[in-house]
Amino acid sequence: MQVSQHIWDTTSVPPQWSPALTEGQADLLLLFASVDPAAAISTLQQHFPETPLCGCSASGEIHQQRVIDNSITLTVIRFAHTRIRLVTECVDGIEGSRQAGIRVAQQLQQDDLIHILVFANGLSVNGSQLVAGLNQQLAPFNHISGGIAADGERFKQTWLYTSDGRFSHHVCGIGFYGQHLSVSCGSYGGWDPFGPKRRITRARGNRLYELDDICALDLYEKYLGHYADQLPASGLRFPLLISAADNDPVVCSVLGIDWQERCLLFGADIPEQHFAQLMRANVDRLIDGAHTACQQVSQQNQATPDFALLVSCVGRRVVMQQLIDEELEAFSETLGADIPVCGFYSYGEIAPNRGVGKCNLHNQTLTITTFTERTACTDC
Repeated sequence: MQVSQHIWDTTSVPPQWSPALTEGQADLLLLFASVDPAAAISTLQQHFPETPLCGCSASGEIHQQRVIDNSITLTVIRFAHTRIRLVTECVDGIEGSRQAGIRVAQQLQQDDLIHILVFANGLSVNGSQLVAGLNQQLAPFNHISGGIAADGERFKQTWLYTSDGRFSHHVCGIGFYGQHLSVSCGSYGGWDPFGPKRRITRARGNRLYELDDICALDLYEKYLGHYADQLPASGLRFPLLISAADNDPVVCSVLGIDWQERCLLFGADIPEQHFAQLMRANVDRLIDGAHTACQQVSQQNQATPDFALLVSCVGRRVVMQQLIDEELEAFSETLGADIPVCGFYSYGEIAPNRGVGKCNLHNQTLTITTFTERTACTDC
């Protein structure tokens, strides 16, 4: 596998391509941006007219061990043996997210499928229903990861990017095929629950109305104190831990407020009769969580990865601020500083639980996907 990385800032001209990856000699382009990438996509269409391109808007781009703003990051990948296929699906409103996941999975499902990367719009797609659709079609296959497009702390508009332009109600899936490729995942949060567990007594889809028969928005405003005036952005500091007796807890972040109905909007479904508990951050625990996710990946890899994709929650960035690079440094300390790394800060992270369990939509979590292409097929 050959990997070449490039960065546009708001004033730069298109970069020079790596000599190892001349025009047309690429299998996949990954693009993440916090500025309009229209000019960059047009340039890429000229240089790589037949190469699949996919990416999304971000709350900061990840390039190696640093976070970049107001930029476009491009990763150009060429495989020696691995095949890929890219599909996009329009999502018919929030309610159509599960069916979009099923359709993506149906198109990508093949006997030698190794992994699926998924990217989706952040404010028009129900991430938990999208993942539920993927799981419904693919189970017990759980090698799925990716993330949900973001818009910083504005929560106004997110975009999905392909070689055809930008889209506001879409899902993109990338399938990787062949026994030469090894893919490993890691995921961990590091947030601490506090306060009482409360039963979800009124919810509909991704809308949370009541906890213990008390208005959930009233409770949030009480706990947030002076941060309440900054909702929904300040809600990133206080996610909810959703749990039930028969499944793993999932962390969910507030992505919006319906002031008229006095309810909180999340990127995932909030199931009635489950339990919810507020969470808060300790920077040291978040950094420890990053190390845990990296260790999960390290334990799965028998060789140094060729490439890594990191997707982390915008809420982690809000809390960690200038220390955010430390969660990226955890990767280089655990797996090595020479591995090409790209990624973005998101409104939701898609990965197997703890790297090896059932695939879920996460919030406030660092997720890692590493790709290693072997020269010999050990399973053939």
